Amino acid sequence: MNENIRPVESKTLLAFLGVLATLVLLSPLLKPVQAQTSPERSFVQTPYPRIAMLWAPVRGDRSIASMARHDLIMAGSGSFGLVYDGKPTGEADGFTDQSESIARDRIAEIRRINPDAVIIGDLLFYEYPDDWLPEDHPWWLRRDGERQQFWPGTHRMDWNRTDYRAHVVKQTVALQKIGFDGVFYDNVRNEPEPWTAFLTEIRKEVGNDFLLFLNVGYAIGEYDFVAPFVNGIMYESGWSHDRTEWETAVQEMQHTQSLLMEPRISLIERFEEIRSHAGWPGDPQRGQKPPDDPQARRWSLAFSLAIGDFYYLFSDNTSHRHDWYPEYDEKIGLPVGPSTRLNPFVWSRKYERALVVVNLPGSPESYEIELAGNARNSLTGKTGNRFSVPSGDGAILIVE
Repeated sequence: MNENIRPVESKTLLAFLGVLATLVLLSPLLKPVQAQTSPERSFVQTPYPRIAMLWAPVRGDRSIASMARHDLIMAGSGSFGLVYDGKPTGEADGFTDQSESIARDRIAEIRRINPDAVIIGDLLFYEYPDDWLPEDHPWWLRRDGERQQFWPGTHRMDWNRTDYRAHVVKQTVALQKIGFDGVFYDNVRNEPEPWTAFLTEIRKEVGNDFLLFLNVGYAIGEYDFVAPFVNGIMYESGWSHDRTEWETAVQEMQHTQSLLMEPRISLIERFEEIRSHAGWPGDPQRGQKPPDDPQARRWSLAFSLAIGDFYYLFSDNTSHRHDWYPEYDEKIGLPVGPSTRLNPFVWSRKYERALVVVNLPGSPESYEIELAGNARNSLTGKTGNRFSVPSGDGAILIVE
């Protein structure tokens, strides 16, 4: 470890034993039981920054090798070659044997290239394509007799039906048997009763070692009722758009993190393009590269590193297409201290090879840094011992 970046001192052995004894006494009361990471899958030691993909791999390259560049890989069943094993598709509880074999081969190839990648399978559950079930099927969510549209060409499912939730449980178990590390549930809504019932059912079937990863959309601090059952929250970009007040947001994100099961795989995503409905079906600019916004990438990456343990993605928009940037390959190791609030807009954290500082949008002034020795900002290439971080920007200062 570089002498210019020192870890926080360890607690005394006595204090540690006291805490350990307390945890042992309380452990029977904690539900669900915390998951343990197997020695063979030591992704908790993956150095930061940890880069994720959500559905879409690196722009212009859909190869297995491109997927394997990421530290967390979440993709739909088709990306792994899976084919549902029944008709209508919406009633299928699993996948064909042949397609399961293809998926296992693809997972094995990813792990050959990147042994510590976290591989997550996406399951549609909140909405189905219109041709997946007959129009009169009881699983569609209806109000006043009418199905409720979500995306164009899809309609919502009735999440309150126990038989529908049991169907999703069976699909989740099928993904686990294929060899995925976990499952992704998109579009979680603030519905504590059905969600608590569903997640209780899921944990009963898959146990505590299978990772559960959820998207709560643009909300912060509203879904702590699911946190004790799951390993990660996906914070999709909209939570940060035009935000200039950060104290409560950071506190709530950190609190939610503290409630999650271990190992934790939460993710912060930032869109390069934040115009209304960018990347939605029907958007005439969908698929086009948005105008560059490197400052948004700098501050959001630094934010993900400074406030907690998060995977990160900088993508176009709701399409989640993205590029690969040089700073992703500048690994800074693991954190050696807690997140530190320096003022209402500035947070920092020390890593094995770097000091990370973010000065969040809305800050009234730049934040000045002076180090004892020289460093290089991996986000800009600037070197020296003095750095100025403007409002809405960040720095990853690698001490070499």
